[in-house]
Amino acid sequence: MLIPTSTSTGSTASDSALQLYFRGSRQHVFQTSDLVCLQGDGNYTWLHWRNRPSIIMPKTLKQLAIKLPADDFIRVHRNSIVNCQYVDRLERLKTGLGAIHLTNGTVVPVSRRRWEEISELLSNA
Repeated sequence: MLIPTSTSTGSTASDSALQLYFRGSRQHVFQTSDLVCLQGDGNYTWLHWRNRPSIIMPKTLKQLAIKLPADDFIRVHRNSIVNCQYVDRLERLKTGLGAIHLTNGTVVPVSRRRWEEISELLSNA
């Protein structure tokens, strides 16, 4: 959708796995279907999960975005990517910005530049 396509085969979020490395060489595999949103914070990215605590990774949002299935995740702001499965509603603010309310209660900003495309994509889904 609005993130770069990954180099892996076209799989859906329900069967896609995200391999992450922690402290040295320990590898953990997470299902992308459990990933609600990603929020960039400089050279780090917060991963917000459905059933587990949020974790921070020492990778940029761009580095993690290429590992996600493009059919299920959309980049809504320069520092935010959301999983379409967890979008509750869209809201247009008076400032021209927008906001996406997720099912877990998180509110993610939507940039003015991407508002039209995102609202069209989510209304068709």
